[in-house]
Amino acid sequence: MYGMIGAVIFIVVFLAVLGVSLGMPWLPPGYMIFDVLNIPAVDYPVLGIPAYLLFSIVNGVVYGFIIWLIYSVVAAATGKGKKDQQIS
Repeated sequence: MYGMIGAVIFIVVFLAVLGVSLGMPWLPPGYMIFDVLNIPAVDYPVLGIPAYLLFSIVNGVVYGFIIWLIYSVVAAATGKGKKDQQIS
């Protein structure tokens, strides 16, 4: 059961971080990943996509995955979401 809730948690965190990162695209790790890969941060759109939008999407995916992973580990460790099976 915690799989579907995990998906909702990922989407909520992704959208929240995407919104914050659109205002502050220099937040790690999005900008750092592009910097390590030597991709120049330009002010004009490349293939119609501005660089700050790519930074924001990368941030949303990374932070969404981290929060989803933490939730999944905690839910599995505490046994939340598991149904008790009755064997007759």
